[in-house]
Amino acid sequence: GGQFVLLGSAPDPKIQADFNDLAAQLGGDMGAFCYAYDEPLSHMIYAGCDMILVPSMFEPCGLTQMIAMRYGSVPVVRQTGGLRDTVFDVDHDKDRAAWEIHGSDDWKQEGMDGTNGFSFEGTDESSLDYALNRAIDCWYNDRPFFHKLQERVMEQDWSWNKPALDYIELYYSAIKS
Repeated sequence: GGQFVLLGSAPDPKIQADFNDLAAQLGGDMGAFCYAYDEPLSHMIYAGCDMILVPSMFEPCGLTQMIAMRYGSVPVVRQTGGLRDTVFDVDHDKDRAAWEIHGSDDWKQEGMDGTNGFSFEGTDESSLDYALNRAIDCWYNDRPFFHKLQERVMEQDWSWNKPALDYIELYYSAIKS
């Protein structure tokens, strides 16, 4: 089995009630629930978990998954906004990841596989289950690949360094023209 950690609260009272029910169901050994955001605690959670679930309905940027990846936590996300821009599904996004991460459309070349997590599109329970079950299955049944995936997410650079250099090159080329 696994353990579940929740940090934060839900603005929807029904969802919050569902979290309370889940906390009672799991008990203290299988689940930890902190209903207020705590920045230092969040970093300990990122560092201690194998996967992070970010099922956002709306996410313009999505820092949570990028911070978690630096700690080696494999993201399981809903494809929206910044989550879709930074998490490339291991089963469905090989071409997109190769292009976005490496600028190559050939993910079969050595080192070009930039996939880094599991994702789902829908807003229903079965969509979330699909991605989460694939992630859990990978953790249980293909541990070497899961560890490789953890290494990959830690190595990916989501800083402003590359975009800043791209803009500098663009400005220089505009000046030369």
